[in-house]
Amino acid sequence: MSLWVEKYRPNSFDEIIGQEESVNKLKAMVKKGEVQHIIMSGPPGVGKTTSAVVLARELFGSVWEENFIELNASDDRKLSVIQGKVKEFARSKPISAPFKMILFDEADSLTSEAQQALRRMMEEYSATCRFIFSVNYQSNIIEPIQSRCAVLRFKPLSKSEVVKFIDRIAKTEGLNIDSGAKEALEYVSKGDLRSLVNTMQSLANLSSTISSEVVYKNSGVLDVGKIREGLKAAISGDYMKSKETFSTFLDGGVNIKELVSQMFSVVASSDLIEPNMKSYVIEKLAELDYRVIEGATPFIQLQAFLAFLSTLKK
Repeated sequence: MSLWVEKYRPNSFDEIIGQEESVNKLKAMVKKGEVQHIIMSGPPGVGKTTSAVVLARELFGSVWEENFIELNASDDRKLSVIQGKVKEFARSKPISAPFKMILFDEADSLTSEAQQALRRMMEEYSATCRFIFSVNYQSNIIEPIQSRCAVLRFKPLSKSEVVKFIDRIAKTEGLNIDSGAKEALEYVSKGDLRSLVNTMQSLANLSSTISSEVVYKNSGVLDVGKIREGLKAAISGDYMKSKETFSTFLDGGVNIKELVSQMFSVVASSDLIEPNMKSYVIEKLAELDYRVIEGATPFIQLQAFLAFLSTLKK
């Protein structure tokens, strides 16, 4: 059985989802045959590493594997690795190509000393090698490297783009996924397509029919629909129903901090609470979080917050 994460990995620029601006810049580099050092910045699973691999394939053709290497900077971040493996590859002559390329995945994990060494190599071996840095946070890359690179920002994928990708996989794999399950998959993946594909494959191994309940249960993420239901009950003044709903989370062993975090996400991103009251409710959630951290009884503090919500209608 093949891994879906490889099966559905884009093999061309046109297959990359939702990154038109960055993809167009990479296409222009390929067309001119001129590639700068690059920083690809953005959240996980939105196409940074894939774009770098596609760039190498489009530019080098059949000899792309001989002229391209990928290093995971979180593993290969020591200065000795930079001075050894990286230096040896960067200074060697490219094979039937104008230059080679090195991709540093998770480059924001590189130590400051390693980044300084890379900065010197970028200058010394610019004739034979291009350096590509894939990062979640551009600010973790030292300024001397940033100033030598073209920065491509990869944006989070929209809900419609993620759902469209879900539909594509469901059609190909013969899966039955209703709208609630699609919303749940989009929510638990947080726009990370790599995580989404792995989740869908693991669920498809259990059944060809995927429900929202199964998604939340197997992903380890709390059921956002149930959290909305509990908050809605409290806001409408039904404290007892809200208490029963949230008690099932705690009785099921859910960590209170995780629950508070998910409650914040729902409050901040939904229309459950009137805009003029939202900041006040978020302040109360922060107070709940602080009190739990300081050692207050989680169950009592949660009930106090729900009691506060139930008074808003009045």
